[in-house]
Amino acid sequence: MIEGDTMIKVRGAKYVVYGVSDPAKTSRFMEDFGLAPVAWQGESAYLRGALPAPYVYVAEKSDAPSLKAFGLEVESAEDLARATQIDGASTIHDLDRPGGGQVVEVFLPGGIKLELVHGIADAAPLPIEAPLVINEGLRKARFNAAQRPARVPAQVLRLGHVVLGVPDPVAAKDWAVRNLGMIVSDAMLVPGSKDDFVGFFMRCDRGRTPCDHHTLLITQAASPSVHHIAFEVQDIDTVFMGHEWMKGAEHRPHWGVGRHVLGSQVFGYWWDPDGFRVEHYADGDVYDSSVPATTVEGTHDQLWAWGPEVPHTFFQQTRET
Repeated sequence: MIEGDTMIKVRGAKYVVYGVSDPAKTSRFMEDFGLAPVAWQGESAYLRGALPAPYVYVAEKSDAPSLKAFGLEVESAEDLARATQIDGASTIHDLDRPGGGQVVEVFLPGGIKLELVHGIADAAPLPIEAPLVINEGLRKARFNAAQRPARVPAQVLRLGHVVLGVPDPVAAKDWAVRNLGMIVSDAMLVPGSKDDFVGFFMRCDRGRTPCDHHTLLITQAASPSVHHIAFEVQDIDTVFMGHEWMKGAEHRPHWGVGRHVLGSQVFGYWWDPDGFRVEHYADGDVYDSSVPATTVEGTHDQLWAWGPEVPHTFFQQTRET
C-alpha cells in the first residue's frame, strides 16, 4: 500500500485489452463504432481514437472472452516506480505494443487487472471532425449555413471511462483512493439505505486541472466483471449520427440515445460481437479537485434524464449472449 506524500496519482484512462473470440470480427465492429485500425501483432488487433494515444482498444484472441486489463496512465516515471510498492504489484517491465512505454500490473480488489503505464509515445493525431455550431434560443452563432451532419461512424476521440463490477465496492473504492490517488465524485446507496453503498463514480485528482467526472465507476456485482467501456466523441450529433450508422450496419443496440444524470453524458450503448457493452458519449461533466463528493440513492431517476426507458438487462447482465 502507498501512503501519504508517496501516493501516485493516475491521470486518466489509456486503453483496454479484451480477449475476444474473433479479433477480426471485433475489429470490424469497432471500426463501425468509430475507432481507427492501427496494426496487428500476431492475432491481436490494435485500434485508436483520433487523439494522439497510439491505441485505446486491443482485441486479443481468446477462447474465454473477457476484459483482460484496463490501462491507466500515471504522471511520471517516479510514480511508476512507486507503483511497485502497491501490494501484489509487478515489477516494472517494457510494453511490447505500439508506442512502447513501461507498465506495472496491479489488481483491483476482486481480481481485475489494472495496467499502470508511463512513457507510451504519442502518435500523430488524426484529422478531427469539427463540432456543429449550435444556434441556441437566445444566442445565434451560425449564419447563412445549414446543418448537414454526415451519416458516418461516430469518430471516437479517446477512451473515457470503464465500469467494473466487484463483490465489495467499498473495499475497491478505498483501494483506488489509497493507491491511485482517485477521488469520489458521486457515491450511490441502496435505495432507502444510509450506509449500504453499491457504487462509486471516481475521477482522477489533478488539482485545478479539470478531469472527467469519472474515469472509473465501481459497482457491486456477484463476481468481478466489466459492465461497459465508454469512448468520447465530439458532440451530441456525433452520438446520434453514429447511432444511425450502427443501426444501418445491423449491430445490436442496447440503450440510447439518452442523457445520464450522474456525469451528464449524452450516451448510446451497443453490444459488441462477444456481447460486451460499449458506449459512445458526448458532453460529459469535468471537475477539478475542489468539487466535493455527493451521495445519492441508486434509483432510476439518478440514471438518466431523458431517452428510452432503461432496459432491465442494463442491471442484470454483464454480457448479451
